[in-house]
Amino acid sequence: MTRMTLTALALGLALPLLPAAIPQAEAQGQTACRGSVFVDSVYQTGLGGNRYEYFVQVRNGTPQAMGLQLNFGGFGDAVTLFSPQLTGITLPAHGSQTIRFGNGTNGNIHMGNVTIAYDAPATGGRATVSASNCARR
Repeated sequence: MTRMTLTALALGLALPLLPAAIPQAEAQGQTACRGSVFVDSVYQTGLGGNRYEYFVQVRNGTPQAMGLQLNFGGFGDAVTLFSPQLTGITLPAHGSQTIRFGNGTNGNIHMGNVTIAYDAPATGGRATVSASNCARR
């Protein structure tokens, strides 16, 4: 057999397997957040005294508008979250948005001690911000 015939044969055997490799989210009109949406920053700003506001900056790395949900967990009693989930966030193509997600007395909220996750719920334990339910708009 020639090299061309072997390549064609290999592709012919591999192509029927491709639909099984498509993530379930894409089959439902959603796309994986990982690689499409990025949590660029998590930080606090001082309000004076021992009071802080907490922010997250998210960015769309795709050429089309993207909707997503942010999930928050594990921030402890010193942080009051406005909601453990923020839904209905829409980012324009290659756009970003800074979102205020809570306030409190913890002056140590930053990218070094907050876990960033994609396509998974934010769990307890260590402070976590997770992007999920991404969909093209």
